[in-house]
Amino acid sequence: MDPASFALPLGSRILVTGANGYIASHVIDKLLELGYVVRGTVRAEKPWLNEYFRQKYGGDSFETVQISSFVDVDAIQRALGDVDGVIHLASDLSFSSDPNAIIPWVVQATLNILEIAARKQRVRRVVLASSSSASYMILPDPNGRQVYADSWDDVAVAAAWDDKTPADIKGVAVYAASKTEGERQSWKWIERHDPQYTFNAVLPSFNVGRILHPEIPGSTMGSVRQLLRGDATTFAKFPEQWYVDVEDVARLCVIGLLDPKVQSERIFAFAEQKHWTDTVAVLRDLRPKNRSIPDAPTDIPRDNTTIHPRGRAESLLREFYGQDGFTPIRESISRGIEGWE
Repeated sequence: MDPASFALPLGSRILVTGANGYIASHVIDKLLELGYVVRGTVRAEKPWLNEYFRQKYGGDSFETVQISSFVDVDAIQRALGDVDGVIHLASDLSFSSDPNAIIPWVVQATLNILEIAARKQRVRRVVLASSSSASYMILPDPNGRQVYADSWDDVAVAAAWDDKTPADIKGVAVYAASKTEGERQSWKWIERHDPQYTFNAVLPSFNVGRILHPEIPGSTMGSVRQLLRGDATTFAKFPEQWYVDVEDVARLCVIGLLDPKVQSERIFAFAEQKHWTDTVAVLRDLRPKNRSIPDAPTDIPRDNTTIHPRGRAESLLREFYGQDGFTPIRESISRGIEGWE
């Protein structure tokens, strides 16, 4: 897309929350690459992050501000000063099994961003990084499950608050419920208050791909890397699901921010459906001398979930970035394990 058509002019200042995160760091990289100025929030000082982006893009292009908690309204007020757009990615990734500690916090933190941004007339676009788990419970369904643009993970919400939910899935259910309610309550708030800005949400599936800096653990990609060292606990941490390249997710967040035609949309970042046996096969093909890669469990059924809105995300990548579509997942994994044997 021609930058002259962007919803926010080049040089605008964008607030990106959770700046040192796996996805957020790529979002910042894409924005700086286009010519935007980025202010990133961190919970504690991250001098390596400032150094990385300033060396790559120049000293005035990136800064960080410290927000220890997104219930700190004054800190959010300061962070949103002179900002034209917001991409909110910070969330609770503790996978705690206590719904009271996680779900209300995520909802309030998200609503605080929306409410304070609405008081800043300069803010014209806001994007929420939601999750695939906000649309359905990420457990294999071999019988076939249909996900639509208005699908919500009510199964996870019920499981999160149910004392009888098995301990081995309670943390995942609480996380999914927090993402579900965080996004759902955001849409309700937008409908009630009709702020001056355009709001979009991006729902990423399992992220793989390049990790920008050694200080970034890499979340899901970090776990895939551990398979190269024989760590089979990764299989139990994450169920079978759709995969997506982390840079495609970052691009879709940028599209939600900058494409004037994208308004009030849920953008589903789902590239390819994978079983752990597929991932292990890719790793062994990419690292044929590595004998540490564990065998994937064969008793887990393949998921058969159809994501009906994913074609919209693919078309946006074509129109805005000129890509052929989603990045092939084999290529993403290859980038994610660069330097790892």
